[in-house]
Amino acid sequence: MVAGAQAGGDILVLRFLCLLVVFGFGLEFARADCLEPDDSKQPAATLQYSNTAILQQSNAPIAKDAVKGVERRPKEDFELKLQTNAPPAGGVETNATKSEFHWGFAWKGWDGLRLEISQNTPLKSPFEMLGLQPLTNVPSVHFEQLKMSAKIGAVLELDGAAYRTDGNLDLLNDIQLRRARIKMQGDCVLIFPVSYKIEIGYVPHRFNLNEAWISSDHIPYLGYLVFGVFSPPMGLDLLTSSRYVSFMEPASALQALAPGNEAGIQIGQPVSEKRATWALGIFGGGIVASEYGNASQDYGNLIGRVTWLAAEHVAPPERPDENRLLHLGVSANIQYSASSVVRYQSRPESYLAGYLIDTGDIDARGSGAIAAEIAYVNGPLTLQAEVIDSLVRKNSEADLNFFGCYASASWFVTGENRPYDRIGGQFNRIIPRRNFDWGHGGWGACELAARFSYTDLDDHDVHGGRMALALGEFNWYLHSHVRWMFNAGGGHVSGGAHDGNVVIFQTRIGVDF
Repeated sequence: MVAGAQAGGDILVLRFLCLLVVFGFGLEFARADCLEPDDSKQPAATLQYSNTAILQQSNAPIAKDAVKGVERRPKEDFELKLQTNAPPAGGVETNATKSEFHWGFAWKGWDGLRLEISQNTPLKSPFEMLGLQPLTNVPSVHFEQLKMSAKIGAVLELDGAAYRTDGNLDLLNDIQLRRARIKMQGDCVLIFPVSYKIEIGYVPHRFNLNEAWISSDHIPYLGYLVFGVFSPPMGLDLLTSSRYVSFMEPASALQALAPGNEAGIQIGQPVSEKRATWALGIFGGGIVASEYGNASQDYGNLIGRVTWLAAEHVAPPERPDENRLLHLGVSANIQYSASSVVRYQSRPESYLAGYLIDTGDIDARGSGAIAAEIAYVNGPLTLQAEVIDSLVRKNSEADLNFFGCYASASWFVTGENRPYDRIGGQFNRIIPRRNFDWGHGGWGACELAARFSYTDLDDHDVHGGRMALALGEFNWYLHSHVRWMFNAGGGHVSGGAHDGNVVIFQTRIGVDF
């Protein structure tokens, strides 16, 4: 009992130190000529919905503007106009009341297949609908565009992994298709502009719907209204796309305790000149099968997150090594389980391995989690850490407490730095300063990274196990859309159904467009 008390005290000290560390640090879319706006129209009044184009540069850590989930594309200015039908001087007919149809179809290389259909549509007045002669010089409503645009792309990733284990651990070497997905995203305009995304495909042993959502344009006070299947606002490592993170898989602590992609509805926006963000959403778990995350079934979540860009310095494009930023964030999750079952589990940060820590089904009426995150970018160097703590309210006996944390560091040997998305409070796609070009001195971008993570799913009568991992990573970005990853490391598992050491060697080559 003395040893158990001492171990418990060590764990509490570890949690306190992690919290102290975290809180202590204070597309491009070219339009065809036929889609250019007609400047000859002169409306009497305009109600305008607008979003500035994303202008992401490889040597700037701050992406000034963005729209949730939509990568590198300008969003058109959509206008609802009030205009008159008075004939112009000289009796020359204008095109102000003409209905014009346009379409575009183009392959944009690494930016995928682009489709667009639009129509400039004046609405008929009530007199015209009744077949009567319209009144002259009377205000009428005119929709500048009815539009449907789409970017169609795909993601393909192949993994290979080899393991060395002892104790009662038994992991099989394997080569598998890690992800194969088709994705479509873009804008749709009927009365109000919205953005959308659908991403569906294959992960080992099953097909899954990864994302399917619709996002409104900016709404005063509410920000962006998003509903569908997407990433809840919790966990920087999970919110950042799998194609943009430095490691092959998220940290085990977030895999176990933070929610994966779920169905829900969310509001949020950047504030304070895009130096801070907030997001709040209601989600239902177990509706779609997620790759990782909280494994509870039939539950509801209320999840919120706030972030703050505590410090930033954007250097001129010719001096990317002088870019600086400090990101801080806090998130919380209140979970109610209608089926009275809560469950947490995690792999050893290798998707081809099985679950090594697992609480099993816990008879509980709900749970809550709080997480803190910090990221510091200094030119090619990125330091990042998160800590997450979950309290489970059991239907009987004592409450349970589970905990996890990680700390990572990455450095771009070739001088790039990690771009930052101000709208989502997360990191964006790496763009090499020079793409790989054999014989012409272009080697792409090379990144070295290391991460330590610890996850504790063992408390009272629940023995889910503890897992500590240390992994090193080398990433070769041949192009902004092509990456080859090499990962090696190991760790120790104890306290649950599995007990022993594991050494991991794995690699991934991934392409997306």
